[in-house]
Amino acid sequence: MKTEEKNIYEVLSEELSSIAKHRNQQRMIEEYLVEHHEMMRGTFIELVANPEKVGFLSTEELAVITNGIHTVTQNETLFVKNYFDLNTIKAIKYFAFSKPEEIAFPYTFSPVIRVTNEDYLTAISFKDLAALANSGLLTYNFDTQRLAKKTISKTGKIIKKRNIKNASVSNIVKLMKEGKYNPSTLLFNVLVDGNSSISFNSGELTIHKESTLNIIDGAHRLEAVIRIIEEDPEFEGYMNIDLKHYPLEKAQKLLAITNTVNPFDKTLTKYYGGEQYGQEIAKYLMTIPVLHNRIEIKTAVDKKISITNFAILSEAIQDIFEPENTKDRYDIQDVLKKFYEYLIPSYESELVKNRIKNLESSWISHHNMHVGFIAIAKKLYDRYGKDFPVDKIVAVIDHINFNKVSSPLNDIMGGQGKTNSNKVKSQIREFIESQVDNILD
Repeated sequence: MKTEEKNIYEVLSEELSSIAKHRNQQRMIEEYLVEHHEMMRGTFIELVANPEKVGFLSTEELAVITNGIHTVTQNETLFVKNYFDLNTIKAIKYFAFSKPEEIAFPYTFSPVIRVTNEDYLTAISFKDLAALANSGLLTYNFDTQRLAKKTISKTGKIIKKRNIKNASVSNIVKLMKEGKYNPSTLLFNVLVDGNSSISFNSGELTIHKESTLNIIDGAHRLEAVIRIIEEDPEFEGYMNIDLKHYPLEKAQKLLAITNTVNPFDKTLTKYYGGEQYGQEIAKYLMTIPVLHNRIEIKTAVDKKISITNFAILSEAIQDIFEPENTKDRYDIQDVLKKFYEYLIPSYESELVKNRIKNLESSWISHHNMHVGFIAIAKKLYDRYGKDFPVDKIVAVIDHINFNKVSSPLNDIMGGQGKTNSNKVKSQIREFIESQVDNILD
């Protein structure tokens, strides 16, 4: 270091005390240090909570952390040239923090109570729980968890992110620090996917290599534990764990009936817990490219991304097609796959690209109109069978008046919010069916 080296400890300690007031800034700095210098997650947050530990840092560590804070905050007080010699500054770019012993599979829980061969109970310390999450062994599966936040990238790709409510996490952290949060039960699942495997022996449950361990319920409590341990690595606390070894579909159904602190959206519960053929068909349709990430699994429809929701689509399929067995299911899947793969490209502007703008002038873009689309598909299926001519889709839709100024649909759609939603959807179906009959005759 330069002559001023004795001052960097004092300056950095003061700066960390200031950063302690800005959690977002803390996380941005830590993300920088993790990405560029392989710092273990939680290390910088711990340093912020305990600035006296600056005195235990090496010269290289001091330089790297000082540079990281300066890079993120642009605080000239921490400009590295003020405190370190040229060789130390040059070495910053290549510095990587030493890593503690990595946690990896196989991973053993102990002691464990075996309820059945796929149901187990145990408890885990906050420290071990945070380590499981920070190591990447405990993961968040969007197919078995709460609703994701969706954003659209510059390339048009839909990106999913965890939907963590910071207010809920902060409240849990507060209660934990005050000793008022009693151990509760988190729900984990070792996914049965052909790669995962477990073994149980003498009260020990081992999860083997190549396994997938998901958190099914308790993401907010997990996040609170991670934050607590970041601030105080020795904080004492425990969580009970209900650990399952289920395939995806069974894990989804379990989630649908689990009571949680933050209640589940009704449409999401139908998506995870539904067993009707209409729901199975809707799930299948959500996998085809033209509908992928376009069917919302919550009740509210994001107009920028989604075109309808799971409940509207699945209920329309169930009510209109009335599938009774697996043969019906597969026949209807084929029909609706063909229908939507022609419908969406034919009306891409109205249904996807310019949907928000088009909603101002046409009912064709409304999320409830998918009841009408399913009704059209059923009419074509009844008349022509599975080999119905796809150009009839456009022929029918182009002859229906969806204009918000002159359409007969105004009397039906205008009642939304005042009239029972099931009644509105029933009226949409009746109107569209009558229109199709007239057009095809």
